[in-house]
Amino acid sequence: MVKTIKADELKALLIKVFKSLNVGVEHAEVIADSLVNSNLRCVDSHGVSRGLDFINGIKVGEINPRPNIRVLKESEISVLIDGDRGIGIPIAHEVTMRVIDKAKKYGVGVGAARNLWNVGALAYYVMKVANEGLIGISFANSKARIGIPGIKSALVGTNPIAFAIPTGDGPIVLDMALSTVAVGKIVLAARKGEKIPEGWAVTKEGKPTTDPKEALEGYLTPMGGYKGLGLAIIVDILSGIFVGAPYSLIISGKGPYTQGGFVIMGLSPKLFRSYEEFIHDVKSYVETLKSLPKEAGVEVLMPGEPEARCYDERVVKGVPLDDGVWEQLVKVMKELGVNY
Repeated sequence: MVKTIKADELKALLIKVFKSLNVGVEHAEVIADSLVNSNLRCVDSHGVSRGLDFINGIKVGEINPRPNIRVLKESEISVLIDGDRGIGIPIAHEVTMRVIDKAKKYGVGVGAARNLWNVGALAYYVMKVANEGLIGISFANSKARIGIPGIKSALVGTNPIAFAIPTGDGPIVLDMALSTVAVGKIVLAARKGEKIPEGWAVTKEGKPTTDPKEALEGYLTPMGGYKGLGLAIIVDILSGIFVGAPYSLIISGKGPYTQGGFVIMGLSPKLFRSYEEFIHDVKSYVETLKSLPKEAGVEVLMPGEPEARCYDERVVKGVPLDDGVWEQLVKVMKELGVNY
């Protein structure tokens, strides 16, 4: 069974919940917008499910509901922000808005944040960059969860990367963790009481498992084997050590809301050619790929296209929340005195 709820209604509920936890109105609105946006795009692991993690983090005192966000260092093209242990979404949003302004003015904008908790789906930020006619690139590191056979420890986090490229219509969007699967999907499977596919994770002893609880106690496999592990290590350095944030193995915090650092870049196509030429060629590129010879019923999908289709459908039909997630949200609302 699932509970289907309109996006605006769900967003309003989440805003009430976070406000009742002493989160400022503007921050609560951005948090709710990001979470619901993920659910609308069928990325349910980063939607309301992730919001429940934030709620628990505030309740146990690890997450600061009213952070004093400070600019630590800034230049014409760069900015570094301290998040004061706040939920990462509004902090990353602040960095993103500053990067957009810089990239529009100078052609390049680079922003970073440290001392913050989880930023949610990176697609949320790079899409904002792309919607302003810029190329968005982002990455972040998290507590070590990826390991390989023979090593009795995780080495790095799932350390997601994301890109968004403007097309004149909806952007091409790639957002992916560098593990075989995002840990949020395993957390969601554990909440639902479902098994996970073999190959997603191994136990603490390095043995394959389909039990999400064993997977969460063990570690995840890297996407593409050693190639994925190598990329995760690079992201760990760039979003951790590079910006003065902790790398995966020394990130503190007990919950799935942990984060090391966050980096986002905005690049203007005008750096090398006219915007109109760039958009023309991107559209031509997409059309060429989609027109390649293929079997009946097969189509070429651009990165982010399945999520965009899901968004269009769920905006109309509503957001489906499984019983486990909905029941937990209702329980939280009752505890906080939030009316539904």
